[in-house]
Amino acid sequence: MKKFLSCCVAFSLAFWACGDDSSSNSNGNHALTGSNRVDLQMASKCLDNGLGVLYKKAGSDELDKAYLVEDSTGNNQILVPELNDYCGIMADFKSKRLGDTLEIWFDLEDAAVTSCMCIKDHLFSIKSSDADAKYFKYSGDVFEVTSEPAPERPEIEEPVIPDAPEFDESEPHQKVTDVIGYCDASPDENENLLSNKFRLVDSWDDFTEKGSDGEIIPYARMHFDGDDVVLVFEATFDCDKKVEKVNVYPSNDTLYAKTETSVIESVKLEPNEGCGCMTRAAFKLKNEGVYADAKYMVFDNHMEHVYTLKPGTEK
Repeated sequence: MKKFLSCCVAFSLAFWACGDDSSSNSNGNHALTGSNRVDLQMASKCLDNGLGVLYKKAGSDELDKAYLVEDSTGNNQILVPELNDYCGIMADFKSKRLGDTLEIWFDLEDAAVTSCMCIKDHLFSIKSSDADAKYFKYSGDVFEVTSEPAPERPEIEEPVIPDAPEFDESEPHQKVTDVIGYCDASPDENENLLSNKFRLVDSWDDFTEKGSDGEIIPYARMHFDGDDVVLVFEATFDCDKKVEKVNVYPSNDTLYAKTETSVIESVKLEPNEGCGCMTRAAFKLKNEGVYADAKYMVFDNHMEHVYTLKPGTEK
């Protein structure tokens, strides 16, 4: 199955690749003699903050299929719905045919790719002689090729997420700069931050549980270091944004963490392209007073996720 990484908003882009023609031998079996010209088209936007509605049907056989379709001029294409890939790729795509398997790839060392990934529909233009392939391989995943109609993506009404309460800077709060909150955070570059010391201590899949009604409840893990506490949690970030500061306002038993972000100039996105990732974040607080007694945490400016505060794994 394709792996999950998060993302958002739209862009559509086509890429081209050139190479030598491959040939078939006299008995009809395809022999690998070179690479073919391949067109790749990102045929959808990043889906549902990284999860397409077909991908949500975990365990469905549909997820392992590639669909043989035709474009408006009758040329053959392979459609792979909701494929996890780089948000943007500038590369020469190549194909090869070996037996009943058609493979398409690009050389990463010769390509320009974004640091972020997301789920999009992919359309690969193929030669008519490859339309009888039974299997399709791309980026390490193998799909069964089928000529049955491709699944339709139903419309899903986006839920309305209430905003978190507003706070004035004159109200009591902690201003935090010891924070890690961006895609592809490197342990080496943040080794001087206490947040980095605890960011990867807890297991990756130990940050949620199901409530009695089946709802997923996220956690923020608390790691104590003297008078400080580091909150570690998983959140979605824009690929080109970095959290520089967090203003933490206590209210009753909840901490409201309001972020201040900057643009990461090294991350280049196409115009109108949105991209994001789900990753591990952390920030340090002084463990005192109402902050020490809090039971919940809301990160950023809306109430999509209310994190339950729990002790972290001992380092």
